[in-house]
Amino acid sequence: MIPPSRKPLAITGRRAALRKARSAGYTLLEVSFVVAMMVLVAAIAVPSLINRMGESRVDASADMVRARLADARSMAIQLAKPVRFGFMPGTGHFQIAADDDPVWDSTTSTDPVDSDTLIRGDLLQDVVFGTDPGSISNSDTPSVATNWETGGVFLPEGGSRGPFNPDGTSNDDARFYFGRAGSAPLAVELRGITGVSRISDSAGEGH
Repeated sequence: MIPPSRKPLAITGRRAALRKARSAGYTLLEVSFVVAMMVLVAAIAVPSLINRMGESRVDASADMVRARLADARSMAIQLAKPVRFGFMPGTGHFQIAADDDPVWDSTTSTDPVDSDTLIRGDLLQDVVFGTDPGSISNSDTPSVATNWETGGVFLPEGGSRGPFNPDGTSNDDARFYFGRAGSAPLAVELRGITGVSRISDSAGEGH
């Protein structure tokens, strides 16, 4: 008979092991708190990361636009005729060709082309062109045009002009926009006398 004051060592050891196992685990409250913290951190970090990725695509698109405008200016000098830089509003499609080239009358093909007389391509993902800032910033889904808009026309002597007005005249300088839908876009300005391009944000800051 076992005295009441003494318990078997096996039973005592088992209970101690159970107590140790319980103390080494986590309670449901602790696990829930950790999960909630992880969700909170993700909710803060993910939008910021997505926004930075979007900004980097706009920056890369700005470099692309700047380079392609230089290509258009060079093409005008080499061909000794006016060369147009055009785009489709609401999309990232752009095209460079002689101002009188029949390709401007067709929008059936937007496939990339890179030749001496025709350059066609796209801005980076989610970056679109617009004729005014509101067409890009005021909507997450800008209206997609079905025609080529003139961004600017480069002249053989090195200058440029804007698109023609309804009365047949044209402005010396040209201006168009690109950026992410729902965000303030960047502005592209072409100086008519020199044909030099400048890209800036909506506040007029150089980019």
